[in-house]
Amino acid sequence: MARVRPPVSGSAAKGVAGVQRFWNRRVTIMRGTDANAYGDESDVGVPIYTGVPAALAETSQTAFDSASERQQIIRTVTCTVPNWADVLTTDTLRDETTGLYYMIESIEAQPGIGYYPPPKILTLRMRSGVTITSD
Repeated sequence: MARVRPPVSGSAAKGVAGVQRFWNRRVTIMRGTDANAYGDESDVGVPIYTGVPAALAETSQTAFDSASERQQIIRTVTCTVPNWADVLTTDTLRDETTGLYYMIESIEAQPGIGYYPPPKILTLRMRSGVTITSD
């Protein structure tokens, strides 16, 4: 026989606020191309959405490469955004807290049940040496 779960306490533990309390960042979604003052095109694009709540997590995994006979560290950045966020694989994300830029490698729809639509899971790759006017 199933037991009743104890209620989760706290005001941020109910509904959408309960999910959003784990979203620790705000991101800017940039799309398209843009030209700098010198006319050079950049694929970073122009910001179309700012302040989108997101959860960013970097995980690392150690793998042994038999060809070079050494261990390698594989880093992966995963991001979760709300379902209403209009995100494409050609977009660039900018973390508003750190200022880092990310390319989107894949977009997955997290399975979910219930009233609230499930968030989107993005697999990201960090872009180094990027600003809005670079590339």
